[in-house]
Amino acid sequence: MEMNKYQNHPLYIKEKKKFYFDRWKWVIWNAFITLCLFARLKQNYILIDFILFCLTFVATVFLLAVMPKTKFENSRECQDIKDLIDDI
Repeated sequence: MEMNKYQNHPLYIKEKKKFYFDRWKWVIWNAFITLCLFARLKQNYILIDFILFCLTFVATVFLLAVMPKTKFENSRECQDIKDLIDDI
C-alpha cells in the first residue's frame, strides 16, 4: 500500500521516466555511433575506424547487459523523490 502511494504520484512518474531515459539514451547513442562507424568501414577500411568501431560495439553490448539490471526502485533518485513526496 505504501509503495502504491508513490507510484501514482506525478513527481514519481516523471522522475522514473527521466531515470530510464537518462540511462538508455547512452545505449542508443553508442549504437548509433557504432552503426555510423560500420557504414564508414564498409566504404573505406581505415584501422582507426575499425578500432573505434570495436570499442563502441563493446561499450554498447556492455551497456545493454548492464542497463536492464538497474531499477529505479533501488536507486538513490527513487529514495530522493520519495522523501520529497513525503515532505509535500
